[in-house]
Amino acid sequence: MVPLTALWLPIALSSIIVFVASSIMHMLLPYHRGDYRQLPEEDKLLAALRAAGLQRGLYIFPYSTHKEMKSPAMIENTSRDP
Repeated sequence: MVPLTALWLPIALSSIIVFVASSIMHMLLPYHRGDYRQLPEEDKLLAALRAAGLQRGLYIFPYSTHKEMKSPAMIENTSRDP
């Protein structure tokens, strides 16, 4: 049986090779090119958001707390088509 200390170099090299290869594949292959699209009428939407005084941050639409998620009004609000 080979001790683990004798295998540290092949383990480290293979993990580095897999990391670099997966990074290159993620950047070059077109898997995620369709994930983001432009909003319809983006200029009008951005103007409305700027007029509302929106600050930088993470926003969730429609917003709800954990308590409100199970309410019938919130379920109806989130199940509507955009």
